[in-house]
Amino acid sequence: MQPLTADDPPAIGPHRLLARLGAGGMGKVYLARTPDGHLCALKVVKEDLAHDSEFRARFAREVRTAQRVRGPFTPAVVDADPEAPEPWMATEYVPGPTLKEAVREVGHFPAESLLVLTLGLAQALATIHTAGLMHRDLKPSNILLSPRGPQVIDFGIARAVEGTVLTRTGQTFGTPSYTSPEQITGKNVTSRADVFSLGGAVIFAASGMPPFGAGSPVNTLAKVLKAEPNLEALPEGPLRDLIARCMAKEPEQRPDTDSILRDLSGLPLPSAAHGWLPTQVNRQIDAKAGETEQARAAERTTVPMNGGAGRSGGTSWWRRRSVVVAAAAATALVLLGGGALAWTALPLGSGDEQEPTADASDEASQGADDGSGGEGDPGAEEPDGFGGFMYSLTFSEDGDLLHVFGGSTLSTWDWRSGEMVDEYPNALGADFTDSGYVATAVNSYIRVWEGGSDNRIAVLGQDEEFGMFDMAALTEDASTLAAEASDDGTEDGNPILQTWDMESEEVVSDFPLDGFLHALDYTPDGSMLVGASYSAEEGDATFTAVWDAESGEEIHRFDGTESSDFALSADGNTMVVLTDYTDVRTVDLTDGSTREMDMPDVGEDNVYNVALSADGSIAYSGASFPSSDTLAWDTATGEVLPIEGLRLSEVIGVSPDGEHIATTVTEDGYATVRVLDTTDYEVVAEFS
Repeated sequence: MQPLTADDPPAIGPHRLLARLGAGGMGKVYLARTPDGHLCALKVVKEDLAHDSEFRARFAREVRTAQRVRGPFTPAVVDADPEAPEPWMATEYVPGPTLKEAVREVGHFPAESLLVLTLGLAQALATIHTAGLMHRDLKPSNILLSPRGPQVIDFGIARAVEGTVLTRTGQTFGTPSYTSPEQITGKNVTSRADVFSLGGAVIFAASGMPPFGAGSPVNTLAKVLKAEPNLEALPEGPLRDLIARCMAKEPEQRPDTDSILRDLSGLPLPSAAHGWLPTQVNRQIDAKAGETEQARAAERTTVPMNGGAGRSGGTSWWRRRSVVVAAAAATALVLLGGGALAWTALPLGSGDEQEPTADASDEASQGADDGSGGEGDPGAEEPDGFGGFMYSLTFSEDGDLLHVFGGSTLSTWDWRSGEMVDEYPNALGADFTDSGYVATAVNSYIRVWEGGSDNRIAVLGQDEEFGMFDMAALTEDASTLAAEASDDGTEDGNPILQTWDMESEEVVSDFPLDGFLHALDYTPDGSMLVGASYSAEEGDATFTAVWDAESGEEIHRFDGTESSDFALSADGNTMVVLTDYTDVRTVDLTDGSTREMDMPDVGEDNVYNVALSADGSIAYSGASFPSSDTLAWDTATGEVLPIEGLRLSEVIGVSPDGEHIATTVTEDGYATVRVLDTTDYEVVAEFS
């Protein structure tokens, strides 16, 4: 999503433009607000098509047809003007990335997600075909992902363009990797061509590659005509057999959409309590939502058009993590007549119905609709900040930059100016080293960068047996990486800790863990690994452990029942450990001696996590809700230091030179980063 430029109009038709979502082969796509306060994706066709009279006639006819397409997996056309100087069409607004973006960032989809994807695409095509349309360009970038299911887009414009500009120049309509054989030869093109494209999209979701592999368009078209698709990534069983039939060279040998729905509707579907999308895709939805909030914020000073409600009141559903989880839990899969699948969501509460959503973009993906229905105070302002949970703040080696993980971002900031200088794809776990390396765990693989997001140096784990990663840590020289993985490569497996040699990109050791980790780090010299576990189930034990990085031998262990956290000093000689919200101690890692910190009665919410000063002389506590002064200790004596007015959240970062400490302040679900001077603990910078 990009801000509007001077070349962009303030409005198109009755719809106010908020931001650019992207551009495709047919035109530009904008995020817009309708007169009644809803959000829509508005596509304006490009100039050469606008000047084509044949295109205009087709566009008007196909828009009228597309407006009749209504279904749970086909975003509705809400407005259009094919007679405008630059014809346009507005569709419902879909929260989420394209299938192409999701697979590129999080890797292949699990079997349960593939099943729902296939059912949703089949139902979408059935809806489109019933209205008398064919899509003819179904591909991963034309499939948006949302909690309610896959959403097929661009079915209205595709038919309008065919037969005009593209075919007159001798080009094959569609995308080579997902085009059916009959579209290439131009013979007997029926709705079964869309079924072929459906099969290719599912193969892409399963493998991360197009169905006939990578290659030039000419070579790909030759493979579509003669080669067999790669089905190996699909789970063995009914789904693989069905997709194989969808990819048949002869149209009559492919199933129709009713057959697909009938054949798959009896298979077990994912639990409604967990939703159908992988966790990392839901994180992508959160990240896109942050971009949408920025566009909404830029509209604060504008005047509503045509008597519309302008900015809507209420709280956007994606800004409340608990509501997102509740919505996923309330989502149910139901079978309609003829075995058709529908993904329906229960209301989120009185006056907070889930909005229908969609997009008309080729490559653009969006955040989420505001869920407000256009009601509320048009002048109400929303706070700036990072939306969502914050996980870590890490200073660069020179202390000039601050890496922020969480709040729908994984980014680097010049904290003095408040300017973001770099941004990485979000992840389950992330580690920034002082020396400039970055590692992220993304479920099915691990990515490593050096010096910035434009220099990715490694991708680990995609071909390994244990390809399910939640946490990663690097040594300072990036010679070795440690990662929490699953012993069977699934979310249900037991946790293990792997170490990787970065030069060979191979696993050199692994050993079992007693629980899932929420924190993992190497000591600065790389000789030891430290990890802290969390309780996955009520009553589970937690621990902080120190292992020999080479042998995996456990050197220290600190057990708890409710919480576990740790922090390392910059020199790696001192560690502070928190257990059960009330037990804070320091550990001398050179000799193993420990010292307990004095603990006044301040309540567990005010001792939620811990941090150490750069030299290890001061231990800080972080509070879950820092409404009162939080604690600091002299690590040499264990005594509480008389620091008044110090309020640190559960996210704390200390600069390597010890001169600054970073924390967050959260209000109404939004976090602001603050940097304090450690001489007097006064705020010297703040950004969001």
